[in-house]
Amino acid sequence: MRSIHTTLLMSAASALALTVASAAFAAEADAPADGVQVEQLIVTAQKREQKVIDVPVALTAYSGAMLDTLGIQEFEELSLFVPGFEVQNQSPNNPGFVMRGITSDSGEATNEPRVSVYQDGVSISKSRGSYIELFDLERVEVAKGPQSTLYGRGALIGAVNIIQAKARPEFATSAKLEAGNFGYWLAEGMVNAPVSDTVSVRLAGRVKHRDGYVKNLLGGEDFNSTDTAAVRLAVNWRPNDRLNTDLLINYQNDAPSGTSFKSLTYLPTDPNTGKVLGDLGRNSGAALTSVAGFENNQKLGLERDVFSATALASYKLSDSFSLASTTAFRRFAGEEVFDADGFSLPLFTFAEDAQGKSASQDLRLNYDAGGKISAFGGLSYFWEDGTQRVPLLFNERAYAARLNGLGGLFKAPNVAGLDTINAIPAFAPFKSQHLESYTNYGKTKSYDAYADVTWKATDKLELAAGLRYTYDDKESGYASQLLNGGSVLGGSTATVARGLFVQPTKGGLPEYRSFTDSGVTYRVVGRYAVTSNANLYASVATGRRPKVVGGGTPATPGGAVRFSAIPAEEVISYETGAKGAFFDRRLTLDGAIYRYDYKNFQTSIRTASGQIISTNAGEASATGFEGQSTLQISANASIFGTYAYSHARFGNGLFKNNRFRLSPDNSLSLGANVSFGSPVGRFTVTPTYTWQSEVFFDNNNDRADLQTTGDVIQDEKQAAYGLLNLRVGYQPDNSALKFELFASNLLEQKYIKDAGNTGDAFGIPTFIAGEPRYVGVSVSIKH
Repeated sequence: MRSIHTTLLMSAASALALTVASAAFAAEADAPADGVQVEQLIVTAQKREQKVIDVPVALTAYSGAMLDTLGIQEFEELSLFVPGFEVQNQSPNNPGFVMRGITSDSGEATNEPRVSVYQDGVSISKSRGSYIELFDLERVEVAKGPQSTLYGRGALIGAVNIIQAKARPEFATSAKLEAGNFGYWLAEGMVNAPVSDTVSVRLAGRVKHRDGYVKNLLGGEDFNSTDTAAVRLAVNWRPNDRLNTDLLINYQNDAPSGTSFKSLTYLPTDPNTGKVLGDLGRNSGAALTSVAGFENNQKLGLERDVFSATALASYKLSDSFSLASTTAFRRFAGEEVFDADGFSLPLFTFAEDAQGKSASQDLRLNYDAGGKISAFGGLSYFWEDGTQRVPLLFNERAYAARLNGLGGLFKAPNVAGLDTINAIPAFAPFKSQHLESYTNYGKTKSYDAYADVTWKATDKLELAAGLRYTYDDKESGYASQLLNGGSVLGGSTATVARGLFVQPTKGGLPEYRSFTDSGVTYRVVGRYAVTSNANLYASVATGRRPKVVGGGTPATPGGAVRFSAIPAEEVISYETGAKGAFFDRRLTLDGAIYRYDYKNFQTSIRTASGQIISTNAGEASATGFEGQSTLQISANASIFGTYAYSHARFGNGLFKNNRFRLSPDNSLSLGANVSFGSPVGRFTVTPTYTWQSEVFFDNNNDRADLQTTGDVIQDEKQAAYGLLNLRVGYQPDNSALKFELFASNLLEQKYIKDAGNTGDAFGIPTFIAGEPRYVGVSVSIKH
């Protein structure tokens, strides 16, 4: 007997196909004459220019102008308007990209991303360097489903490609200033100019700041602020009609305040006296601290730099053949200090220092003679070298008090202050500061060969097939150290220094394991043109996440690193969809139904020491539907919407029948853009509403039987909620100036964006509040 969700999906498929067929013929027979149409984007998802409706992939694309209309500045905001795509932004250093239920957010140097993020085809997918500002863009393309043959090794379940604005042989400028509540301000600008007959230059930048929205009950900077500066230099050289080159250099700095990891186990208190300062609300103020001297006195928060240089070249060999080259170098370095226990006592304070460098070269030969066959094939090389260092600072006295319940000092929700704890003689032998650290290392050299062929079998039927072979030469490493001697609480003696949660490697030095991995991925696609503006398609595609070898703390001080190998994760995807533009392109409809089956599903779990390690969760599957539509009612009014249904579940193993983390079963977005004239100028109104159903923040779904710390309350989840945003613009007649009022989360919906986190491994889950209502004003000008 078919399951309910399978029946629903088949019904949706039937309705979609009937809609496409009937509306297509209606479009041919009855086309309005006023020429009002939905914006038609040209995309390059298949390595050639195509209309969105002709690409047989579940693809969402927005122009830079549409991003401005919606007020989208970051990936988290973008994801609200892309069906099947979610982005969680704890901080720019710790985002989670979720595609069709699958999360890619690990910061380990040894891990590979599932969801790839690209800038002009260059992978920037490592989690700690992937969250970048979205400004001065041509467009954004989000392709769902395994895209390894089109995008590369990291696109296991989808790819996000940011196409940046290039320098052009014309003079243009733009500028924008914004200000709002929570001390918000933004300044951005762009200037583009030709410097000769063959060379053009473009410079763009953005600086923005917003104070934190979770009150710091101990005084000082509030938590979850924004402090970002980004700049881009683009140079174009086009010496003739055959050769075109672009150089793009990006730099971004982020320095937000600390993330509000708030404990709901213990009340916010004064760390010294124990005086209660706040409540246990998920969105109310927090009392979080760092420790003097920790990581060179770095305060809670992030300091991150990202630099990249990309060279793009295309050369037309003949009317049929062209050669494309992409050369790139990228570097990121960021350190984030955070109060992992979520309350004021310095029970433990952690940091993450992630650094990475990568270089890549891709050469692709394209063939298109305008006949039945078009194709591309190429070779690519990718090199990466990264580290993730995690210092762990513990107050042994506070930890002993909580561990043993001595003197009733930790009696939830109350906790004693340090003055009381330090005065107890039983705690005198323990260290007030014990410092440990572990580091994982990852190096990769990867070689790819790929090819993709499209055959126009008839005027209406098009078949495509692609193949990619990948060979990886990898090295994983691990080291751990005791930085100020052994832990008394951990059982150190006069002759043996033991750690509290990690044991030192021999001499504190790293051990390495080298290994190789290889695999083949493919796609087979068919597209049938019902009319010139309506298409049906079906595809089978595979994706592969390479084998992982991770290191863990030795069993005894100075012992061997415990390496574990997780086999390659493999997925096969089945997808069918329909796309169409109807009534003279007044209406666009786009829908897809998919099924994924995973083998050796790689996931991450936290050990009792707080370390995050990879593990094999066995089999998993995901079934779903995605749809999007835009209706251009008139030249001055349009409505648009998206909807996604995702039934993503583990099939066996550790998390059998659990839902995937950060994956709502249902999500939708609705919006409108209306403009009208007046005697004093033109007004625009853009309301949007986004909604998602319940989500869990861990693959264990906070089930009591999967907890190792006695946590029996299933509260590490977010119930269904929606966000209403509004933008109102005014542009005087005959003026390049535009003024806007904007508000996000207009109804001030309270929600959380994460729960559990590192503290959960110690029985103290923490919660991160979502953004409150933001309001502001904007003035911009374009020439």
